Amino acid sequence: MNNLYIGPMTPASQLAPYAQTIVLPSVGSIFYYDSANIAARETIILVHGLQDEADTWRHLFQPLMQRYRVLALDLPGFGRSDKAHRNYTPLFFADTLLQFMDALKIGHATLVGNSLGGMIAEWVALMHPARVSRLILLDGTLIIVERPPASADNILQQIFPAYFNRKYFEALRKDPQAAYDTLNLYYANLGGLPQADQEFLFQRVNERVWDEAQRLAALSVQRNLPRFILIQLPRWLRAIAHSPVPTQVIWGADDAILSARNGQARAVAQKRPVQLLIIPHTGHLPQQESPTAVSDAILT
Repeated sequence: MNNLYIGPMTPASQLAPYAQTIVLPSVGSIFYYDSANIAARETIILVHGLQDEADTWRHLFQPLMQRYRVLALDLPGFGRSDKAHRNYTPLFFADTLLQFMDALKIGHATLVGNSLGGMIAEWVALMHPARVSRLILLDGTLIIVERPPASADNILQQIFPAYFNRKYFEALRKDPQAAYDTLNLYYANLGGLPQADQEFLFQRVNERVWDEAQRLAALSVQRNLPRFILIQLPRWLRAIAHSPVPTQVIWGADDAILSARNGQARAVAQKRPVQLLIIPHTGHLPQQESPTAVSDAILT
């Protein structure tokens, strides 16, 4: 792929008209997209995963505007939001999300979270159920019953923590194609994406590997996440079982990061009936790989 430019991250072309920033106390500047159709009766907030940003929702944003005021933020430490040198924990992200809602005077909203974003959205729904009218989990949950299969696990051993290791990043900075190839793990068929998407992802992943502040933020998350899961897991299991929040679980059938068994386990963990959709031929990022199936499921 040609015309690689490493510089300030710009919005995806279809989302550029919706770009906004807001400053949150103790957090800093937050970049976000806002459809601003205030007349919409409901608000939906889209929360991305680790080493991603709001542009991951580029194919869902406009379809969801049919019903919702749509918001998608770059979490602090990622994308175009402030990347202060600090301790990045799931609880910090959850508090940021609540501050974001308060600043925009949003009492409650539908929360959609992918991967780490699913954990954050789920935590908010469990601890502040009145703030979440509906929870939608895309390949991300606090309940993890199955690790990646052996074939993927070998790759993950290179990525966690090596993926955030400076020498590993320095190697990727010298080889843009190698940086792009790291994305294969996250898609069922990266090469099957539309050419425009492949070019966008090639550019974006190479922007990320040059972002030293984001690398450090991701490393902080990676260090804090296991401890957070171990300490909080018993509490989660009890809270999820009795959660009053209507929940929908959407999962890629070919997710090599968190298998569909994790989504199935989450669906049965809650006593209240949970809608479960497993999307065939889809990996860890169904909002990118199967956006029509995801938007149809959300809007149904």
